[in-house]
Amino acid sequence: MKMFIEKITGMDIYYDNTTKDLVFNEKPLKKSIRTIEEMKNVISNKDWYNQVNPKRKMYYMFRDISKPKDKTTTEETNLRYDITVIPPDLMGDEYVKTQGHAHPFIPGTKTTYSEIYQVLNGHALFILETKDGKDTKTSYIYAKEGDIIIVPPNHSHVTINPTDDILIIANWVERNFTSDYKPILKNNGLSYYLLKKDGDRVFIKNPHTKCHSELTEMKPINPELLGLKKDESIYNLIKAPEHLEFLTRPNDFKDFFKKVTENK
Repeated sequence: MKMFIEKITGMDIYYDNTTKDLVFNEKPLKKSIRTIEEMKNVISNKDWYNQVNPKRKMYYMFRDISKPKDKTTTEETNLRYDITVIPPDLMGDEYVKTQGHAHPFIPGTKTTYSEIYQVLNGHALFILETKDGKDTKTSYIYAKEGDIIIVPPNHSHVTINPTDDILIIANWVERNFTSDYKPILKNNGLSYYLLKKDGDRVFIKNPHTKCHSELTEMKPINPELLGLKKDESIYNLIKAPEHLEFLTRPNDFKDFFKKVTENK
């Protein structure tokens, strides 16, 4: 089965659910595969993990995608556009999710890089978490196709596929940094897991974390904040890369991020 996402990306691109390939301009892109073995520390049900094949494939990542005419711009502006595919699955009774990560600090600052996502197919539930002094603040965002989510500086985050559809998401990020998985792995995930109980979605607290955090809801951002129209592709931001400078210079966009975090 081929899933065409050219309308939302503006590219000649589709996902082949048979081969698990993302095909761009008729050529399969290089992919990275996340297995359940790599995620064993962040799943809620350790007994389930001990009963499954550790090489079980959970999701697929395709990095540094651009139209040929945009490649120079992405490199000169230190930006990278990625696509991640998360097929529907359950890890015991927990909905499939990404391993989760934090972002590194910008050299010479106490601020980490930010990130922007857009749902290309399916529905996603993003969990964002940050430290505020001794407290931990955790939020979730439910997003449908076309919705845009911004991960502010100094936040860890996880993406969950809470449906029976294939979830495809895109992101822009500073191209040179390496995701930091240690904080997530140390605490066996973020402060909450999302489980399927009697057909319903249920959040439960992570018993392994020492942090006490209330869970609050946020909304996807208004595309106009980025100069985009409703359901317009975030890939189009590369046409005016100054609209993506909040990814590489977040300290200069404090008012912008305030609007993002107050979007409840």
